[in-house]
Amino acid sequence: MTSLAQRLGVSRFEADNRYRAGLAAFTARDLRTAIAELRAAADMLPNHAEYHAALGLLLLEDKQMARASEALDEALRLNPYETLANYCLGMIAYRAKDWRAAEGHFLNALAAEPERAETQYYMGMVKHRLGLNAEALEWMRSAASGFTEIRDKRESQCRAWMREFAKLQTG
Repeated sequence: MTSLAQRLGVSRFEADNRYRAGLAAFTARDLRTAIAELRAAADMLPNHAEYHAALGLLLLEDKQMARASEALDEALRLNPYETLANYCLGMIAYRAKDWRAAEGHFLNALAAEPERAETQYYMGMVKHRLGLNAEALEWMRSAASGFTEIRDKRESQCRAWMREFAKLQTG
């Protein structure tokens, strides 16, 4: 029956419903329910990288680092350029001050979504941590432009870093 249900798309429909329910629970700040719903969606459709990536993000929010890493690694096993999984693993590496690992994950995230301002911002910060302030400045310019387009207040933070990176180049 399972293979027939999968052929008819019933599992996909049910998994998508659980995924949407998980996102709704997350929006309502019910992290426990959100995690349970996303875990159910990933169990129903285990080859769907986005489900594993979203589950990993929620597990990170819940400070379950080991489980988050497992879910994110599974997402990347299924799709090496899954944006959210790469972004989250980049954040984990950044917080651990593993600049090269962070750089790799952020570059993979940007390969899938090159205009994403948040990822550009962190690439700028990684380049700064690596002492590559000219590159950091360019990444931060891109991030500031992206944040300006979407009218995000983080644009001013980018501008402050841009001034700092410019000073470091001339100083």
